[in-house]
Amino acid sequence: MKQTHRTGSISAFLMFCILMMLLPVTVSAYSQYSEDGDNTNCATCHGDFRANNYTSLADGQNWGNLHNLHRSDMLSGDCDACHQSSFFPVLLDESVGGSGLDPIGCMGCHGRAQDNNPGAGLQQHHINAGVTLCLGCHEDADPANYTPAGEETPPPYYANPGSGHPDIPTDSCNDDGSEDFAGLPTGLDNNGDDLYDGDDPGCSITGVSTHSFPTASLLQNHPNPFNPSTHIKYVLDGPGHVRLQVFSVNGELVRTLVNAHHDQAMSYQVTWDGRNNDGRALPSGVFFYRLESPGGVEMKKMVLLK
Repeated sequence: MKQTHRTGSISAFLMFCILMMLLPVTVSAYSQYSEDGDNTNCATCHGDFRANNYTSLADGQNWGNLHNLHRSDMLSGDCDACHQSSFFPVLLDESVGGSGLDPIGCMGCHGRAQDNNPGAGLQQHHINAGVTLCLGCHEDADPANYTPAGEETPPPYYANPGSGHPDIPTDSCNDDGSEDFAGLPTGLDNNGDDLYDGDDPGCSITGVSTHSFPTASLLQNHPNPFNPSTHIKYVLDGPGHVRLQVFSVNGELVRTLVNAHHDQAMSYQVTWDGRNNDGRALPSGVFFYRLESPGGVEMKKMVLLK
C-alpha cells in the first residue's frame, strides 16, 4: 500500500508539472493564498493570514494580526488593493485595484513588473528557503536560469503608491525602515537572493545606498482645447515604470494611456483620441491627465471641445 501511494503521489506530481508546463511561465505557483481559508496553498507554511496571533516563520515572533497589518497599517483600510468583489478567495495577482492602484493584488508589493515573471524573486526566495517545488515547472524560479530585477527595483505599489496610502512602503531597500511593521527589521527579500535590504549588495556598499528613483516631467498637451485628439508628452530621466491616465472632473478613471516599464531616459509621446477604456467617444468637458513615475506624481488639465 505504501508503494502504491508513493507511486500515485509521484504520478500526480508529474501530471501537475506537465499541466503547468503547458501554461505561460508567468503563472504563479498558486493562484490564491489558500483554497479553504486556512491550511492549503501558501497557508500550508505561512498559516492563517487572519490569525490574531500570527507567528512569523522568518523570525519566530508574534506579528499580531497579519491581515490588519496589511489592511490598516500599510494600506489605510483600502480593501480593494487585495480583494475582488468578494473577500474570498484572495487571488495573488488579481484584485479590484484600490485607490489609484493596479488590480494585481499581492503582487503589487511582492513582485516586480520588470521581472519576466512578477513572482520570480518571490519564487527564488522560497527556493533558498528549501521549497523547491517550483523548479519543476518554472524555469525562472531557478537562480541558475534567471536573475530577477535587483533589490533596489521597487514593486509596482512602491513605485506608484496610488492615492490615500500614506503608510504604504515606498523604498524597496528599506533605508528608512518603512517595511519594519512587525518583527525583526529585515523588510522583504525582493530579488530572492536570501539577502534583505541593506545587507543586499544591490542596495548598498558599506551601508551607503546606491539606488535612486527616476523622475518624469509631464508637459502640457497639444493642442488644447482639442478635437478629436491631442498629444501628451513626458520626459523620463532614467529607466522606470510609468503610468499615464486620464480622469474626469469627478475623479473617475476614464482611460489608461500608458502602464509600462521604459528602459531608456528620453522623451515619450502618446496620443489620446478622446475615448474611454471601452472605446466610447466622450462628450466635451474638462479632463485631468496624471503621470505616475518612481519619482512622484504630476497632473495637468486639458479640455475636449466639440
